[in-house]
Amino acid sequence: MNKGSQNNIMLIGPMGAGKSTIGKLISETLSIPQHSIDKYRKGYYNEIGYDEEKSNNIIEKSGLYEAYKYWKPFEAYAVERFLFETHIEIIKLCNLI
Repeated sequence: MNKGSQNNIMLIGPMGAGKSTIGKLISETLSIPQHSIDKYRKGYYNEIGYDEEKSNNIIEKSGLYEAYKYWKPFEAYAVERFLFETHIEIIKLCNLI
């Protein structure tokens, strides 16, 4: 793969689907870097007012499904920011449901 190309490989899936493993194999095979949104997620979330205490309260009172609904706008923002700011070959987006 040409290092100057704008072709990205994006791995999206739920926890435990093998994104990290597949990303590592692709990265090693093609000699291109791998990056994960996890490194940047909390900072992006905080930019638009994520409240971890609120999230924990939602989980405790209403369950994970309701928490997912709370997380989605933050996740969408984080993905948009990550894609805008990075010029990388392999992107691993974790825990998107």
